[in-house]
Amino acid sequence: MKLVLDTSALLYIVERRVDLFQLTPFEIYIPTAVLRELQLLSRRNRKARVVLELLSRIRVEFVETGDEADAAVLTAARELNAVLVTGDAELVERARKLGVSVALFHKKQLTL
Repeated sequence: MKLVLDTSALLYIVERRVDLFQLTPFEIYIPTAVLRELQLLSRRNRKARVVLELLSRIRVEFVETGDEADAAVLTAARELNAVLVTGDAELVERARKLGVSVALFHKKQLTL
């Protein structure tokens, strides 16, 4: 199964110290717009720096959509027929309206 992670999901992983092992069965995709957003945040946010370090240690594919971060994750999830992982309530609503499947972290566990 393919997962597209947004900035909020990646920050949640660091904030809550989520075990990354639970993501290993999945193909992980991150839009380059999310990567750029994390790079900007990392200038003043330690958690964003930790996320960037983690991304260098796990198997992840970066995808270019040409959109800004929120639109990029929606586009990537639709084009890849993937599940969107986010903690952003507005993005969840937008995704569901577009027919994109959504997964959330709840108590450190990914719920599909």
